[in-house]
Amino acid sequence: MSAMTVVRRAVVLAITAVVIGATTGSANAAPADAGVEVCEKFGSTPVAGGAYEVQNNVWGSDGTQCVRAFSTGFEVTKGAHSNDAGPAAYPSIFSGCHYGTCTAGTVLPKKVSELGPVTSTWTFTPPTGGTWNVAYDIWYDPTPRKDDTVTGTELMIWLEDTGPNPIGEQTGTAKVAGADWEIWRGENGAQVISYVRTQPVRSVTDLDLSAFTKDAVDRGVVKPDWYLTSIQAGMEPWTGGAGFRTDAFSVTGVTASAP
Repeated sequence: MSAMTVVRRAVVLAITAVVIGATTGSANAAPADAGVEVCEKFGSTPVAGGAYEVQNNVWGSDGTQCVRAFSTGFEVTKGAHSNDAGPAAYPSIFSGCHYGTCTAGTVLPKKVSELGPVTSTWTFTPPTGGTWNVAYDIWYDPTPRKDDTVTGTELMIWLEDTGPNPIGEQTGTAKVAGADWEIWRGENGAQVISYVRTQPVRSVTDLDLSAFTKDAVDRGVVKPDWYLTSIQAGMEPWTGGAGFRTDAFSVTGVTASAP
């Protein structure tokens, strides 16, 4: 789940499609009979032998949305949202523990101070049209929480968007994990810090998520003795949504053994 926002950007960021090690066109399409479709509002299904969980997560709308999960990711097969004030949903894939669902082999929740390097590779295809952002959503809590709302900090890493702003206000800029980011701060019951990439990309390889955690700790937004509970990757649609696709996703450093 992610935060509502009420501010919209005046200028849409230019889209820079930088795809690292990814294929395009029909090569990305999964077989028609692959995976399972989830249409329940908060329904989810495991993929990759349970190493990851795909969730529909229609938390901000009563509209219909469905996701089709497959071994390396998922696709939004139905979704025509029309929210004005904030995100309608966060269809996504995650590693860790979220509302009572824990992925196979996860070591999460785990104290931030005890984490080693954590990296992620992610390639996605955005929907055609609509208003949305594509982002990681990473959660930290003062306790090893597995089955309820996280009360510590939500950290988002925006890779591409079509105009909406994160919750709160921009408080500065930073260079993290080799790229330049706008820094936004706000609250949604928990603290929220959002890193918005100044040059949008549609693929990252071995993105150093630990660097974002360190930056958040340095800013006092995350505490070293808090617990990292889950790492999620998906899209927040305000309008539209159908056609978004995670083509490939993986996280390292948060499982007892590599998936």
